[in-house]
Formats: sequence, structure tokens, C-alpha cells
Amino acid sequence: MKILKIAIKGQYFDKIAAKTKKVEYRDISYFWQSRLYDATGKNRAYDLIEFINGYNKNTRRMEVKYEGFKIKGGKFNILLGDILSVKA
Repeated sequence: MKILKIAIKGQYFDKIAAKTKKVEYRDISYFWQSRLYDATGKNRAYDLIEFINGYNKNTRRMEVKYEGFKIKGGKFNILLGDILSVKA
């Protein structure tokens, strides 16, 4: 199973958990291009997104179904599906 890991601030973690945020925005940068595209320029296939609230070992985590991404407004718009689990 392919998992895209994204560290986010608590306020955005809470919005996703409350199902009021359905898109995660990321700047178009080399780092995000390398995570969303493979070496041939094709979209990488992920099954899940694991949101991590911070960098602590025991921090909150959430798994959300990955629904792909679009480029809109000069940013990557990562589309969020159903919440599969939340670990506090």
C-alpha cells in the first residue's frame, strides 16, 4: 500500500478530521513535484494520505483516502477522500 505522508499544523488537522477541509494545498516546488510525479513525469499512485500533526513520535495521525491532485491557482490541490482512521 502506497502512503503519502504530510506533516500539517493542528488547525488544519482538526478541519480535516471535522470533514470541513477536503483539499490540501501545497506550493509547486521541486520537493512536491518529486513526491507527486515519478521520474518519467507520470502521476504517482498513492492509496492513502497519512497526515501527521507535527514531528513528535507520539503525535496525532490520520489516514485519509487519496483521491489524486490537480494544479489550480499556482498550487498542487491534493484531493482528500474518506477518513479511514484517526489516532490521537
